[in-house]
Amino acid sequence: MLASPLFSLKRATLLAALAFGFAGPVSFASAEGPSYNLGEPVIALVPVIKQHEKSLKLDAAQQEQFAQWLKTAPAKRKAAEDKLAQTRLQLREALMNGMGDTPERQALIEDIGKQEAALVAMRAGCVDKMRTLLNAEQFKEVIALYKASLHNKQGAVK
Repeated sequence: MLASPLFSLKRATLLAALAFGFAGPVSFASAEGPSYNLGEPVIALVPVIKQHEKSLKLDAAQQEQFAQWLKTAPAKRKAAEDKLAQTRLQLREALMNGMGDTPERQALIEDIGKQEAALVAMRAGCVDKMRTLLNAEQFKEVIALYKASLHNKQGAVK
């Protein structure tokens, strides 16, 4: 009997979640680029800006906008990360306690996917905000500093 397309999609979603979502921090290295740790954010410019705020020569308006961003955005991101961690732990517990392939399990997996997507969107929105906050030259410098920090991390791991 042939499996329905919906069943195949659900099974593929489950397999992808198990392969990538529950493997913990895994690094992938290739000859083309640096390794990538699934436990790290897609991009995180705010720590770079905080560390280099003086050398970036933010004007008073930029400093104020950046300070306002720091008052709310990190707490929202942290809350989303905490919720995702709890959902993952809930699924882990259910799997350890024998939860089979049920609609409840599929709902948890789909919820994890939605929460992951929301976190990636938050990081992308943060980059958009920093791009509007900084002038073109400052943003270019932040990107260069960020890339350098990635290479420094990679070099420290080797």
